[in-house]
Amino acid sequence: MHDIATQGLAEKLKAGFTDGSFVKDGRVIAERHLAQQLDVGRRALRKAFDLLEAEGIIWRRQGQGTFVGTPPTPRLRKLEGIATKTSPFEIMEVRQEIEPSMARFAALRASQGDIDAMRTMVENAARATTQGEYEKWDAAFHQKLAESVKNTLFLAVFEAVNAVRRDAAWARMRESSHSGSLINDLSRQHREIVDAIEQRDPKRAEDAMRRHLAQVEQALKQS
Repeated sequence: MHDIATQGLAEKLKAGFTDGSFVKDGRVIAERHLAQQLDVGRRALRKAFDLLEAEGIIWRRQGQGTFVGTPPTPRLRKLEGIATKTSPFEIMEVRQEIEPSMARFAALRASQGDIDAMRTMVENAARATTQGEYEKWDAAFHQKLAESVKNTLFLAVFEAVNAVRRDAAWARMRESSHSGSLINDLSRQHREIVDAIEQRDPKRAEDAMRRHLAQVEQALKQS
């Protein structure tokens, strides 16, 4: 059982992870800087990290640091080479099969904390002033939705697809296809997905995700 102080510090950390103030490129900022910002000792911070790691909020790798989200597996890392053998439209076929289903399950299984985190990520994406910033929060939203399904195999398939999408050539294609007006449309669709999940409406969540991915695919075809 963790004490009240540790739980309170863990909640502050989760809020900072969600709004991006304690994270850079998916990695938690250096422990000493984080302790200074929060005005706590390193021992108290590590206790809060232990709690968050047990909850699956963060993961740690010796010599590399602390990361937000789910740790990659060696098998998924090997999939990154597939990016040279596939096309954006093959990836969209897979996304259109798995992500609407995940949205449906999220409407049934996501916790309120999951939903609050997704909504924050959606709004951060909508306020993004650069393509890179939008991509970061868009990816965080879809990742959080996948995690909220609470299904290890679904999450593994989703992360395999993401391993391919992170390829630099794919990133350049997304940049060329994402105009300001498109980002506004995609952000509106993100809100519709989260609204349906929060209202526990599986069919509406699934349909909203399907429409969202159809527009993403159309943008890729026009780029």
